[in-house]
Amino acid sequence: MIDNGKSIFTGTYKEVLEGYVEYKSSLGYNIYCRQSLNQLIQLNEFLDSYNSPSIVLTEDMAYAYIELYSHLSSGTIHIKESCIRQFGIYLNNMNYENIFIYPENLIKVKSDFVPYIFNYDEISRIFEATDKMKDNSEQSKKVKLFYQTLIRLLYGTGMRISEVLNLRIENVDLISKIIIVNNGKENVSRLIPVNESVFYWLKKYYDEIACFHKKYFFESTNGKARRTHSINKMFRKILIKAKIDRKPDNTGPRLHDLRHTFACHCLDKMIKDGKDPYCALPYLSTYLGHKGIESTEKYLRLTEDHYKEITDAGHYIYKESLGENYE
Repeated sequence: MIDNGKSIFTGTYKEVLEGYVEYKSSLGYNIYCRQSLNQLIQLNEFLDSYNSPSIVLTEDMAYAYIELYSHLSSGTIHIKESCIRQFGIYLNNMNYENIFIYPENLIKVKSDFVPYIFNYDEISRIFEATDKMKDNSEQSKKVKLFYQTLIRLLYGTGMRISEVLNLRIENVDLISKIIIVNNGKENVSRLIPVNESVFYWLKKYYDEIACFHKKYFFESTNGKARRTHSINKMFRKILIKAKIDRKPDNTGPRLHDLRHTFACHCLDKMIKDGKDPYCALPYLSTYLGHKGIESTEKYLRLTEDHYKEITDAGHYIYKESLGENYE
């Protein structure tokens, strides 16, 4: 992994970490964002401290790494545990010996995290703020159209930002009005039909900008996939213009909360339209690209009116598929 002409990794684990980054990126993960890279840099520094002449990851090393962060929030510990588990799996798949895979059942749940759910008025204000971005030059017009399209796509489909930025030209079928997500999170691929509103912006963006791109639908000026850092910064500016305040702990709202909001609004609409909640959750789970129904239940923070009803539906589905002794 090269950054400004220099490798960001060092020591014995340098090459294997570079290979790990390329592998995760090929699966559609946004591993190149600064936050993800910082996690791996910290892991690299920890592993280097053992001065091992060969690639190893012992049980003692794994637990010692987690212990370093035991005083932090459960959300941070969750990230560290997931990081070292995934890296261990990669090393094992690469046939390295003496590799310990951190047990999945020990990974802490990020119980202290509550996503921000935009209400319908806030979504309208976000659209309005985006539509009022400056467009007094050719470049600013392109930037404005990019954000108009991106934000409506994220809210209108519930896609992950990494999935959107890795879309290739051929993944956006403007004839059938379908988006093809290949190898999304957990290597799940899916087809996403889009409504007329989202299709309008996709078509407009393609006609004016993407038709000139060679590889990615939302291609950067250097011909590669865009990075999320600058997009997150711009989204925070849009929130300020939309008069949507940061949470007291300064953790949100975030761009990813558009996905949470899509899920909640979509499920809420299905229930109000009279759909059986026992059937609604599996449909939404598939659309979001979840491997199981339990991921959808944990993902959603529903409106107060329907939360108990949907939770009961989720538990019913668990019992039907797993029996009475489910966890």
